[in-house]
Amino acid sequence: MENIAARLEEFLSGTGRHILAALIVLFVGLLLIKIIDRASTNSLRKSKIERTTVSFVMAIVHFALYAILIYLVLSTLMPNLSAAIIAVLGSAALAVGLALKDSLADFAGGIMIIFNKPFKEGDFINVNGVDGIVKSIHLLYTELYSADNKKIVVNNSKINTNVVTNYSSRPTRRVDLEFSAAYGSDIDKVKEVLTEIALSHPKVLKTPAPLVRLCEHGESALKFRFRVWVNNADYWTVYYDVNETVYKRFAEEGIEIPFTNVTVHVKKEASDED
Repeated sequence: MENIAARLEEFLSGTGRHILAALIVLFVGLLLIKIIDRASTNSLRKSKIERTTVSFVMAIVHFALYAILIYLVLSTLMPNLSAAIIAVLGSAALAVGLALKDSLADFAGGIMIIFNKPFKEGDFINVNGVDGIVKSIHLLYTELYSADNKKIVVNNSKINTNVVTNYSSRPTRRVDLEFSAAYGSDIDKVKEVLTEIALSHPKVLKTPAPLVRLCEHGESALKFRFRVWVNNADYWTVYYDVNETVYKRFAEEGIEIPFTNVTVHVKKEASDED
């Protein structure tokens, strides 16, 4: 018993003391991180900073706080190896950096997105040929949802190296359409019908004024350019409404919509009996 007590006392005065101190540092550190996280999040949300930026900043803060906590726990557990720990962590960071260079590029891309703000959560964008509504922006990737509710994940580095089209950045958009009428059609009548359709739609803006003009003498039809301005949210409503209305009105007004005809001539070869 005396030997056990002596060894226990020796353990508690040496390694055991360091383990106990490391556990205390870990417990206190986790508690402080929780408090700092809650206070920082509440403070940032009360400011005018966008929610996307808040989430991104807090992710970086979490990473930094946990990295500091790990260092403190290790240095408390092994106080004589602090310099060695720093060297090991430095070497590990270099190795990880080389192994995860693509992830670091995505991380840098996320920072660029947050500060340059080419889009924000809720915007409808096209990036790298993909359309979708921005759901969330993370450290390494951006999450989109397509029109048919499919989840799309795009690496942040891809976003920064490709052209990004933000359809939601402006309050209004222009609907560009093109309609065809057969040769011989009354040009003024076609323009009058198309203009009437544009002006009569309740969601088409009066300013800028709609534009309806003959734009091309095609191979088999006269082509008319149709341009109207709408509020961003009304784009697809007007787009589909106009297409349907033009078809019906052209039929009512006797305006022929041409379609491609293919004429096939079959040559009959003469037989030996002929």
